[in-house]
Amino acid sequence: MNRKMSKLTDNYAAVAAAAGLRYDSANNVIYGQRNGYDLCIYAADRNYGYMLSIHTAAKNRSGQALTKDESRELAKSVKAIMSVKQDGNHITVVLSNTPKLEKLKTAVTEAINSTLSFLQARGYEPCCSICGQNVETAGYQAGGGYMHLCPDCEGKMRGNYMASSQEKQRKKENIVGGIIGALIGSLLGVVCIIILNQLGYVAALSGAVMAVGVLKGYELLGGKLTTKGIVISVVVMLLMTYLGDRLDWAIVMHREIGAGYGMNIFECYRLIPTMVESGAIEMNNYLLNLGMIYIFLLLGAVPTIRSRASERKNENRMVKIGTVSSYNTLEQ
Repeated sequence: MNRKMSKLTDNYAAVAAAAGLRYDSANNVIYGQRNGYDLCIYAADRNYGYMLSIHTAAKNRSGQALTKDESRELAKSVKAIMSVKQDGNHITVVLSNTPKLEKLKTAVTEAINSTLSFLQARGYEPCCSICGQNVETAGYQAGGGYMHLCPDCEGKMRGNYMASSQEKQRKKENIVGGIIGALIGSLLGVVCIIILNQLGYVAALSGAVMAVGVLKGYELLGGKLTTKGIVISVVVMLLMTYLGDRLDWAIVMHREIGAGYGMNIFECYRLIPTMVESGAIEMNNYLLNLGMIYIFLLLGAVPTIRSRASERKNENRMVKIGTVSSYNTLEQ
């Protein structure tokens, strides 16, 4: 563990102690129960380790969710609260990024107290995230999210995960189909590269579009996305980015000189290397533009690939907060 992560975990432990809760270092979650409500406190984005979210499950007796006015009222009650939202029985309070430990402890404690008082005053009872029953629950990290589950729902979810994992493991990877899907998906990235270049921009957006299109395409026609599939997808991204840039040059060439000689875009495309070698297209400009596109491909694609890899890792993964045991039979 590096020094930065060590300090972060130490601070989380201190925040947990100040709030009367516990810290699960294995899963990096502060958890516990206050006033009958189960709580999970975590950083939704590890890049912003001090922007914490407070999660609980509660249900109004009338079956109504928090209104926008109520969410704004709760958010205004504590300076550190950025937003409040309810999705089904899930209630999430997001706090602002507060790196200073003493301020963080104060912000978390005040946010918990205000949130629970607010919910109690409006008749929100603690419940299971899924079935909504006011019964004993425990915190779980499941499928990359957080839930508070009763024993019955926990058992059903675990069974569903097992069935889903077994189905995925039985499913064979169709590499040929995956490559075809990746190539089809890459066309979105190629179109994005051309449009942005024609507008005079080189943006990471084209890299993100390329990555999403290629990965989704591979998974749809390949059956599933494995580590091998990600490697193949990266190769497709690099190849199609080169082809997209060359096609962009061909469009420029056709517009400026090719059309006057009766040449179509495909003929211009074929002549691009010759134009570069002859100096009609400056080598430095050509390489600089291609290099910039590859840099922005990395800026857009790397986070997308990391996010997709994280999703794969958390698919059908279920762990009870406060324990080191987890369930995940998904093939990597």
